Amino acid sequence: MAKVTLEKIAQEMGCSKVAVYKALSDKKGVSEELRARIKTYAESVGYVRHPSLLEAKNKKFIFFISQDFFLMPSEQYYSTIFYFLSAECNKSNSVLQIAFLEPQKTFERMEGVIASYKPDGIFIAGQIDEAIMKKLDKIVPAVIVVDYFSPLYPGNYVYVDNFHLSYILTRFLLGKGHTHIGFVGDVTKTSAIADRYFGYLKALNEAGIAPDADWHVNVNIERNIDVPVISFKNLPTAFLCHCDAAAQWMYTSLAIKGLHIPDDVSVVSFDNTALCDSLMPKLTSAGPQKDYYAKKAFGAMLEVLANRNRTIHVPIKTNLVERGSVRTI
Repeated sequence: MAKVTLEKIAQEMGCSKVAVYKALSDKKGVSEELRARIKTYAESVGYVRHPSLLEAKNKKFIFFISQDFFLMPSEQYYSTIFYFLSAECNKSNSVLQIAFLEPQKTFERMEGVIASYKPDGIFIAGQIDEAIMKKLDKIVPAVIVVDYFSPLYPGNYVYVDNFHLSYILTRFLLGKGHTHIGFVGDVTKTSAIADRYFGYLKALNEAGIAPDADWHVNVNIERNIDVPVISFKNLPTAFLCHCDAAAQWMYTSLAIKGLHIPDDVSVVSFDNTALCDSLMPKLTSAGPQKDYYAKKAFGAMLEVLANRNRTIHVPIKTNLVERGSVRTI
């Protein structure tokens, strides 16, 4: 099918290209009758507007996130994405305001913030209930969910394929000769952790390895006030931690037991934050580039602002960065 352009629409409508642009951008300068005819025709031929920074110029956005995620001392994932996303907004002279998600009456609190700030669009970081997303779509022009995907609701998602990433990371450990691999993370807490766990299981299954229940530390150890002392009857040769912060706590827990990384136990994790380079040895981790993530999230916002009826799913590419926390056996 030939590409539908503004020029082709103008020819069909018998008007100028500028008139078509104004009509589709809801700008002044064309009659309402012509605007309606142009929009109806454009939709019938499948025209999709290409967004630009003009779509977000002088606009206001909110970045909703769980306070626990953002304010954790070791948290460098969402805070870094927010930093780069704010920079993207600044390029169009727009403002990104942060707001925290409350565990109780979540939608009502969000609705209050939205009513007060009157944003042109919102970003939501992490997992959010589909029922809340449905309500938000009725009161906000554009909603972009960052770092989460749900097949249950047709929202706009910019996300990492955690299942596939975990599969690749587990295959990496298998390639290093590890067959006794543990997983650290509470699979009931978020779909991201569950996806990572099942990706890990798939890789083990393909390798003909039955996971030992004792290898699964089914708790988010980075959330503990005290450093956890983990006891294993059958210690794995490697741990796959659900995030870099969990891996940091695993470093400490293993050190308390007199074990050394990677000589005694190898450790890998997800997110690939700056924390990885501050640990000794430096941590092997897989995750997205945060500036790239932010650019894609902002680009998705522009797409939705330009095409309000369009649903966007943007998978984010990731990198596995090998450092010093894994040995070959």
